[in-house]
Amino acid sequence: MVVRRIAFQQGAEDRLAAVTQPCFHGLSARNGPRCEGGGARRRRHNAMVHDLEWIHLRLSDVAIQGAQVTRWAPRGDDALFLSRLTKFEPGVPIRGGIPIVFPWFGEDVQRRGPSHGFARRLPWNVVSSGAARTGGDEGVLLELVDNDATRAQWPHRFRATLDVVFGEELSVAFTVENRDREPFSFEALLHTYLRVGDVRQCSLDGLEDAWCFDKTKGNALAQMGTGPIRFDGECDRTFCGNESTCVVTDPVLRRTLTVLKEGARSTVVWTPGATRAAQLPDLGDNWPQFLCVESGNVMDDAVLLAPSERHVMRVRIECATA
Repeated sequence: MVVRRIAFQQGAEDRLAAVTQPCFHGLSARNGPRCEGGGARRRRHNAMVHDLEWIHLRLSDVAIQGAQVTRWAPRGDDALFLSRLTKFEPGVPIRGGIPIVFPWFGEDVQRRGPSHGFARRLPWNVVSSGAARTGGDEGVLLELVDNDATRAQWPHRFRATLDVVFGEELSVAFTVENRDREPFSFEALLHTYLRVGDVRQCSLDGLEDAWCFDKTKGNALAQMGTGPIRFDGECDRTFCGNESTCVVTDPVLRRTLTVLKEGARSTVVWTPGATRAAQLPDLGDNWPQFLCVESGNVMDDAVLLAPSERHVMRVRIECATA
């Protein structure tokens, strides 16, 4: 297991506005952060220094805060987006990679805690890291168990685990176990940021004719057309009762990204567009360089667990040359 405490330096002036390829904050024990992606320039960041713990593997990086996968680079090419403006600070969500939304989706209607729950803000326990169970792949297993802080926001006893295998494909399994004496329901989502060349030139197949709740229109119910989804502005759509495989075709990076799932009946598709992105200080003009295709169980698909029951949702991501 390689667990490192890395000092991340962040400089607001380092926006690299002219770089069209996504900018990635990698890990380097010697040099601190690096910013890279495609042919993008590398720059050191200057300003305040914050510490987070990470697991650094050959193909991937995982933040112990939130059990958040932030890098997966099959064949050396980053498939996940990580904003160059994100703040690597304890308790602050990381913008990019695969954040875990749990135990609620969006704003908590009962006002118990932050948007998208507490799982992505808390440090998890590392159970194992290193060689996976298959071939030459690498893997990591992390867990989050209820404590006083979680029960103050969500009064249930649980154990959640994230089991990730990194190889030519990325496999992520998120499991929730009810350790309480009473049933409870929860929402969960793997909020995956897929790295793309320019979302405005991408297309998304797999949701043809599907119904969704369109957040940009007050969560009005809408039906997709017969062709692929294309993006020319903000898109924030939640598809419930939909277990379809989704395929992103990226003509700029000349590849496809395929998202397959099990035990996840919801799909959320999100890109903020320029206006909404300008309101997000940890994103800014990065927004064309990602598309979120998120898998989970939210809204009408929330999971009800009896005592001692477990629920597992699995997501696989494949990256192929187009």
